[in-house]
Amino acid sequence: FFFMILIICSPFWCQQSAPKNITAMLSSKLLSRQVRTIASRATTSFSSTLTRSPVALFLTPRRLLSPEKLSLVSDRYVAFRAFSGGPMPLRAFPQYTIFGTTTALSVRSILPQFKRAGSDGVSVERRGKLVLEFVPRAQTGAGFLWKEKTPFSLSVEEIGLCISQLPGNSVELSHAYYGAESDDEGSRSGVTQTSGDSIEKVLTIQQAEGSSVKFTVDYMKNGVGGEDPSGIVFSRTPLEVMVQAGEFEVLKSIFQTSIPYLIGWNTTMDIASANAISRGVERSSGGYY
Repeated sequence: FFFMILIICSPFWCQQSAPKNITAMLSSKLLSRQVRTIASRATTSFSSTLTRSPVALFLTPRRLLSPEKLSLVSDRYVAFRAFSGGPMPLRAFPQYTIFGTTTALSVRSILPQFKRAGSDGVSVERRGKLVLEFVPRAQTGAGFLWKEKTPFSLSVEEIGLCISQLPGNSVELSHAYYGAESDDEGSRSGVTQTSGDSIEKVLTIQQAEGSSVKFTVDYMKNGVGGEDPSGIVFSRTPLEVMVQAGEFEVLKSIFQTSIPYLIGWNTTMDIASANAISRGVERSSGGYY
């Protein structure tokens, strides 16, 4: 009797349970499709994040970067991304210029030099600098004499000193001058300085009237500025630029944000982070994107 009831009622039970099973199966497929979509978007976002970096991600595996967003030169050395309908430029020239009454003050960067570390690593060989360029105005008053500019380079420590002391306290920095062959960017061109002919290039930054800051550069010999030692005429020095409060805040911001780049910290951290991420993704996924 029990088996007869089971046979009679089994179609009814199947009809009641079948929709639930089908619904569960469809829900499972939908969830799986959603998971795959989310994973795909996450991978795309991760790849695009890497390609936004201006650093050559030569430690990043190719599978983490889509072919459309990455063009490799010498197998992983130069990264490109879309830029005005074309490839990302390889060079840029960041510069900020303040035009004073008699002199223009321009600041630009000299990026650090890198070298190989081991078979697949990179390290900083030489730190970068910021260069302050003092450009005199033409005697006619029309334009500036850029070919007669006087540069003064700042190391990262000197930049840090300026940030910590200015504008409340004055800062005076002096560099040995090695002749016209030296461009104050670390190049000495084999020039030697003899005793008694000591020439110094002196940068003075001090607070002026109100909230303005005065930048001055001069060539000095034995504590006297504007001299004519060794036949070198410095008729245009000292050069002075009065920097207003807003302009000085821009300079200070440039000083602060440039330090990590000048010591290669941002660059090497980007490469190290990309490598760490790629290794972690590789270990967790075990596959290729």
